[in-house]
Amino acid sequence: MDISYDVRMKISSQYRANIKHYGDKYIVYDEVYFNPSFIIDKMIRTHGPRIKPIYILDENFNLVSEFQLDKPLTDFEYVDGVYYAETQEYTKLGPQEYESKNTIYYSYDAIDWQIDNEMSNMPQSNGSNTLVFQGKLTNYITLSDYRFEVKDMFIEKNKSDLIKVVQERPITCYYKAKGDIYVETQYDNVDTFRISRDGVYSVDVAIPADSDDEHIIICDLWKDKLVLWTNERLIEYDMADIEDVLNEKCPSDTPYIEFNGNILGFDVPPIIEDGSTLVPMRFLFEQMGADVEWDGKTQTATATIDNKAVTFSIDNVNARINNKPAKMDVPARLVNGKTMVPLRFLSENMGYDVDWDADSRTAIIKDI
Repeated sequence: MDISYDVRMKISSQYRANIKHYGDKYIVYDEVYFNPSFIIDKMIRTHGPRIKPIYILDENFNLVSEFQLDKPLTDFEYVDGVYYAETQEYTKLGPQEYESKNTIYYSYDAIDWQIDNEMSNMPQSNGSNTLVFQGKLTNYITLSDYRFEVKDMFIEKNKSDLIKVVQERPITCYYKAKGDIYVETQYDNVDTFRISRDGVYSVDVAIPADSDDEHIIICDLWKDKLVLWTNERLIEYDMADIEDVLNEKCPSDTPYIEFNGNILGFDVPPIIEDGSTLVPMRFLFEQMGADVEWDGKTQTATATIDNKAVTFSIDNVNARINNKPAKMDVPARLVNGKTMVPLRFLSENMGYDVDWDADSRTAIIKDI
């Protein structure tokens, strides 16, 4: 590819350049301020890397446009044919405590940019659905190191209609769409990272051991490779292998569970057995506010809420409702260390109705 000297100089002037092919253009932007610690350092000490423009190139690497921001660029995404750029500024609330304010810019052609006054967080999309995150800036490791930690995640139906995803195992840090999957990494976990096709159910992927001092910086998608960047090395995974792991542990027809208007993100995805949906027991009952007693010797559980008590055992269809005998269509199962229980039987006997939305493959649990 023949790139002009002027374009080469603009790209090389970036402190940490990233080049992405989005739509019909190449986007060149500086990732140096994707780390919030650099923004805070620049704010406190009033110096740091100069804020560089976003460069927009055509398919032949000719410069089409430049977009100069007045605040540090902290994220860039291309979602459903729209380009998004995020900037952040911080207000100091106390020692090592800051509050961030996001500004979201959008463009349909990467040339004419407008501020989106309705959005406060960047959307993430893998082409199948769009996620929106809310969180806060958190101090970690040393007093000068900060990171953005996700506190709440939502599936976006439209800008004014978000449905919250309540995760059994909370999301902690970096969560990004990479191709048609989502990837979650943690700064302080170099043993595994998580992959998901929908932001609801995730699967752990092992990271080969290397060093106790290693930490993950970022991940990226290079053609057919998913690449983790650490402070010491690059780790590559074939996307075909990633897809195989997802298909094995979380098939695309896995049902969703909605409770109190929220989608439940079980640590172990629900399974279907003889037409019945089985879900992890403890997280479901926690959401219902039920108390659970577990007898490991007999592998028997008793769930109690208000004046209702349900007792059942692993691999046994016989149960007891308020100490009266009852029968389940399928028994509870033990899957990957989780007690999986038949959703409809347990929900209805705990005082709820269960509706099934075939279009979205969602079991909706409602108060009677």
